Amino acid sequence: MSSPLSHILEDTSAHFDLFIIDYSGENHEQVVQKFQPSFYLSKKSECKGDLMQNVYEHLQSNTKNNYNYIGFIDDDIYFTIADLNKLIFIATLEKLDVFQASLTHDSYYNHRQFIHKAGTQIQKTWWVEIMTPFYCYEVFMAAGPYLNKSISGTGIDVYLIPTIQQIIGKTNTAVVHAVQMKHCRPIRTDNRIFSNQKNNLQEIAEMQVFCKQLISQHLKNTGAALTENFMKEVLDIKYMYGIPLQYKLRRIIPMLKNIYKLLVDASYR
Repeated sequence: MSSPLSHILEDTSAHFDLFIIDYSGENHEQVVQKFQPSFYLSKKSECKGDLMQNVYEHLQSNTKNNYNYIGFIDDDIYFTIADLNKLIFIATLEKLDVFQASLTHDSYYNHRQFIHKAGTQIQKTWWVEIMTPFYCYEVFMAAGPYLNKSISGTGIDVYLIPTIQQIIGKTNTAVVHAVQMKHCRPIRTDNRIFSNQKNNLQEIAEMQVFCKQLISQHLKNTGAALTENFMKEVLDIKYMYGIPLQYKLRRIIPMLKNIYKLLVDASYR
């Protein structure tokens, strides 16, 4: 556990409300008062999904429901207040529904597609990872009743949130490369057994099945259509330790296109 907000640099005034959730379950409100949080909640949380469920329940009981975005920043993410202000500004400008900042190249990471790309402002994506996601208020509150299906949080990012986005029609999702964050600590959910006697891979597999059922029922009830390729690119993807060969092979054509683009760009310098 890091000390409260030790990785966030207060370099300017915040253009957002700060909600500090103390996942130890102990009361450290006096320690964090110097950050002047708008909300402070101390409630024992086992992992990210559990913590998000606690925030959802808190927001349900709070009468102030006019937020544009709800963001979740892990305690080992290096950010500045200016970075957060810029991130939210760009998301508002681009009318994003779900987003995250890009990861610095020296970060600990699981998903290479979120590593910073120089010269890119935003890049559309199907989902953002659980490490530091930002959701528009409508998406988060619609997902809230299902957050308790994953203590670790794995599966919420790659399956649940994109499924909710399809259902409520808020699918504008991107990585904001104009802002970088650094993940300072190795991933800690792998191989961990949670209080439900499941590990993160079991939770993510069960969330995949649940989201397929959820979207199927939605389509049956409404007759709506999915965004093209949603099933192929989101709900049909299986996550496990290591990368299956079939997924590696799918990268060959995009890789060749990127090499060609780099060569063309270089020819104009």
